[in-house]
Amino acid sequence: MPTLPPRSFKGPQLKTARRAADVKQIELAKGLGLTSHAPVARWENERSFPPAEKLVAIAGLLDVDVDVLFPRDGPCDLTDLRCDAGYTQSAAAERIEGLSRFTLGAAEGGERRLGHGWIAPLAALFGVSPDDLIAAQDRAFGDLAPPAEHTRPTTAERLRGLVEAAFPDPSPSPEAIAAAVNAKAGAGIVGPAQVAALLDGTPASAVFEGGAQAVAVAAMANFFGVSELALYEDATTRHRVLTDLQYLAAHHNITLAARGGEGGVSAAMLAVLNDLIAEHTPSDPGSPQA
Repeated sequence: MPTLPPRSFKGPQLKTARRAADVKQIELAKGLGLTSHAPVARWENERSFPPAEKLVAIAGLLDVDVDVLFPRDGPCDLTDLRCDAGYTQSAAAERIEGLSRFTLGAAEGGERRLGHGWIAPLAALFGVSPDDLIAAQDRAFGDLAPPAEHTRPTTAERLRGLVEAAFPDPSPSPEAIAAAVNAKAGAGIVGPAQVAALLDGTPASAVFEGGAQAVAVAAMANFFGVSELALYEDATTRHRVLTDLQYLAAHHNITLAARGGEGGVSAAMLAVLNDLIAEHTPSDPGSPQA
């Protein structure tokens, strides 16, 4: 029998939401980094269930609130926080230097608590406060104390968490972050001032003009190894930009997502985005654009 995810999942409800969003099974699959519609068909028929860490992305692709499409009974535990952030155990452990998936798994399973040194970096990675993470861990060990008030992290909070997890320097400069993103992208896509503005909470739509927003977000998502959806504040905006990227991928007959389902943009797609940014972006990317 298939294993149920932490959130409530109903295949027919997923099918209804997908059809309401006018999204084909193969389109949903490709948006999740899959190459076939078959997994989506199995989910809708409840012959299997999607990985829990993909539920937030599925809801985003269908432009539905995740708590409506996949409701959860009761407060989050440690596994829920990780899955809502879009990470497998292995992927989360790889983001935190020195942390093993066995250590994380033992904490999630209520076997052995995390050392104090893992609390802050994991909280940042999952986009929650250290108190929220400790409370979630307590619930994994059977502590049913009322949860701290929890709100979904903003894009700036998520980005700060990704930066903290990706850089050995606890406080990397915007210059260092921009240089790293641009080096992996192979083009000067973001500038230090733009990175600083995003970290301060300025919406990406106010930092980048037009199509440059999609290119910049795709480059940052590629660097951090996450879905572009994680870096958009508004679900409607996320869906619209993803649709634009899917159109580009189809137009150039390439895949949007890297193979393996772990997030990130395919090399072919990134090359197309690099060409676009070279054609339509001024040579100096250092200043935010209104």
